[in-house]
Amino acid sequence: MLARPAALTAADYRDPARFAAERRLLARHWQFVGFSDELLEPGSWLVREIAGEPVLVQDFDGELRALRNVCSHRFARLRAGEAGTATGPLRCPYHGWTYDRDGVPVGIPGNGDCFGLDREGKRALALTRYELDRLGRFLFVRVEPGGPSLVDWLGPHATLLQALSDGMSAPFAQEAQPWAANWKVGVENVLEVYHVDAVHPDSFRTVVDGSWRVEPSGLHSVGYAGIRPEAQRWWVGAGKRLGLIPVEALAGVEGYVHLLLFPNLAIGVTAGRMMSVQTLEPTGPETFTLRYRLCLAKAREGASKAALAAVTGHLSALNSQLLSEDRAVCGEVGAGLRHVDGAALLGVNENRIRHFHDMIQAQLGGGAA
Repeated sequence: MLARPAALTAADYRDPARFAAERRLLARHWQFVGFSDELLEPGSWLVREIAGEPVLVQDFDGELRALRNVCSHRFARLRAGEAGTATGPLRCPYHGWTYDRDGVPVGIPGNGDCFGLDREGKRALALTRYELDRLGRFLFVRVEPGGPSLVDWLGPHATLLQALSDGMSAPFAQEAQPWAANWKVGVENVLEVYHVDAVHPDSFRTVVDGSWRVEPSGLHSVGYAGIRPEAQRWWVGAGKRLGLIPVEALAGVEGYVHLLLFPNLAIGVTAGRMMSVQTLEPTGPETFTLRYRLCLAKAREGASKAALAAVTGHLSALNSQLLSEDRAVCGEVGAGLRHVDGAALLGVNENRIRHFHDMIQAQLGGGAA
């Protein structure tokens, strides 16, 4: 028999102790938080939850810092929402404590009369600071200090990521969606095209031709799919109308390229001219948030705004349909996992999932302890 049982059992998708162990795993790895384009304005900021930690990434006079988004005084959130721009210092909305770029509370109302904190006392109350690094426009945060540098973690994929940073425009669509399944179900869903005929007959199946080749690379992996001739013609035509410049690093690769940066960053590139960036962010043993951004390749000057609107509108609608279909079927998997105890049976066309499982098991030392 060609198929073999998966390394993970159903219990590995619903057990709270296992979920806690996997959050610690995520804390040790670089997590994509956004593009530097989002933080160009003075005082601009974004908030993410990474491995259960509330992380604030903010511009401080042209320098980006990642800090815990919780005031040291009475623990109010410093920034509410997911993104914004603020004037003045980082200020707690509860009692007005203000923080500098190092997370030190430098402004404490009534400090002399009520707290008596000297410089060292204030520094002892500094916000937890997290490692922040970037490759081109891609911003990454690591919650647990130590480990390989961002470039070392990316390995050979750093070249592609830099090329995508250089060759792609700002997102034309983005959204964060709650999904009712364990985060690994979401990752596994993007690691194979076996489900495309059944789940996406009128969406993704109109793009890819069913071929699939996988190249594991350390923790990460890359999948290559061919695209249908009619989809290729559409992209060539759209590229000409908009003057899209295909990503140079993918010259000669006219199909669909899908990169998984372990554990939960998925980047798909179609015909070298569109990039989909997805993070699958665990929120509970049976829930995660899928956050996506869609970007077109950079265009030459003079592209028609009407043509651009037509192309991006079509792509946004196609992506929404595809994700709606995936969201529904992943929810069914999440519900089904509550009623079984064994492991899934993986065919050879699902070996990329097997590699993903092996990397998780290796990172956890073979179990959730």
